Amino acid sequence: MKIKKLKDEIQRSFFMYAIGVLIFIFIVYGLSLAVSFQNSIVDPSNRSHEELIDQLDTGFTSYYQGVAELVENDTIHAFLQTGDYSREVYEKLYDFRNNEDLYAEFVLLDKNETLVATSFYDGMEDEVRRSIVLNNLIQKSNEQGMFGQRLNQQIRNQNDHVSYVIASPVIENDEINGYALFFLEQLSFANRPYTYVIDSNENVVFTNQDFGVTSLGKLNMPLNGKWVRHEGEDFYLKETVLTQLGLKIITLTPITIYWFLLFYGIASILISSFVILLMVWFVTPKIITSSLQPFDRLVAFMQAKKDQPFFQADHQYEEVQTIYEEYKSRVSEVERLMVENETILEKKRISEMKHLEAKFNPHFLFNVLEMIKYEIHTDPESASDMVVKTAKLMRYNANFGQTIVTLKEDITYLEDYFSLQKMRYGKRLDYQIDVNEELLTDARIPKLLLQPLIENAVKHNINQVSKLFIQLTVRRKGNKLFITLFDNGLGISAHELNEIRAIYSGENEAQEQTGLHTVHQLITLLYGHSYGLHMESTLEKGTTVSITLPFKERGIC
Repeated sequence: MKIKKLKDEIQRSFFMYAIGVLIFIFIVYGLSLAVSFQNSIVDPSNRSHEELIDQLDTGFTSYYQGVAELVENDTIHAFLQTGDYSREVYEKLYDFRNNEDLYAEFVLLDKNETLVATSFYDGMEDEVRRSIVLNNLIQKSNEQGMFGQRLNQQIRNQNDHVSYVIASPVIENDEINGYALFFLEQLSFANRPYTYVIDSNENVVFTNQDFGVTSLGKLNMPLNGKWVRHEGEDFYLKETVLTQLGLKIITLTPITIYWFLLFYGIASILISSFVILLMVWFVTPKIITSSLQPFDRLVAFMQAKKDQPFFQADHQYEEVQTIYEEYKSRVSEVERLMVENETILEKKRISEMKHLEAKFNPHFLFNVLEMIKYEIHTDPESASDMVVKTAKLMRYNANFGQTIVTLKEDITYLEDYFSLQKMRYGKRLDYQIDVNEELLTDARIPKLLLQPLIENAVKHNINQVSKLFIQLTVRRKGNKLFITLFDNGLGISAHELNEIRAIYSGENEAQEQTGLHTVHQLITLLYGHSYGLHMESTLEKGTTVSITLPFKERGIC
């Protein structure tokens, strides 16, 4: 895991917290704008729309029911036939009109289409009588009975506020006795948003705005979805269809101002956020540098591992001074323990090395004595020569004062050792030592490092093959020395090889392979776990033991 710097982490935290705060502000602004839009646009528009629906639905329904009752009234029938009860008829018509929420002018015609009663003021009656509109309405009433529709033509030439007409024939004994017409005047939608009442043909029946209305009285707007854009203006749309009346009620509430608020609000927040983040990015490092200066000096002190005058100053932070004092105390304690531990380890290392060297001697001496015992009976001269060579080997082996020797010294020892072994086994044993001449004097290795490995190769293979060949190769690569010992013996199976590796690496307890374990342990004690012994073997093809050592021109005693 990558190690972070405290300054960078604090700066990043400042930056992320600043971003978090700005995002929170942005969310709060968005929510407040949404709540404001809901409370000031959507809810009032919905309430106004519902009130208008209720007003129109109730008003129109009441008019249709009232007209239906009037054309069935006996007094009106008698008036149309005889002309009597005119005062009662006017009272009924005016009472009906005045009791309704929607204001209308009425016209009552007899069966000859003669105007017999009207609410239009004096002077307008002749215009009403001559109006083509009446003829069209009477004809339609004859065909359909009671009906209501938008008034497409004016009854009079000027100041006409009539927008809708409800017409019905007065029928008695299955004959038309006259006609009743109520002309609803343009409704006033004061204190309401853009309001339109249109029929199924998109004709505007009532409206409080000319916006979006063509010269032919039709509404020309894209009414899809809840949002309408027309002539550069944006509106919130609410519409309802009154199926029974064949009318559609539309209310449009301007919302352009909210788009401006949203755009400029977001722009302001983004610009402010950029400025704030820029300040945080550039100012924070200065604040952090100033605040963490004592910690930086403390870190420098720890890295330098020496005292600094800064920490003796009176203006030091209390926390930093505490860390400094604790650190000094711990460092002193660690240094003391390290000195003691190094002394103990060095004594232990020397003791273990001496112990390992001692392990070679009995094992080697036992094998040589066995050889001499055998040769005394078969070849006394050879046995005598073996005793001399053994004495030389024992002197080299018994020299405990020197742990590291030149490669040449150990190779000379091995030549004598091989010579002793060939005296015993003759042509059944052959060997080759391949070493660069420079390495003989330059390279240094632990004494008696290779003899146990050669002894193992001879012991476990000499009676298993017709001729045992052992090859020792020493090479240098950079600052490392590589020693390879190969024998053409029977080899070892994979299972046995894994067991042997576990033994010499110390994972399992050493038994037969004490020599391998001892060699590997000695190397790791001297040079560490980066160096040591490694074994490879193939059944019936032989075994290779590789040793890796550091190349050292001066030995370690």
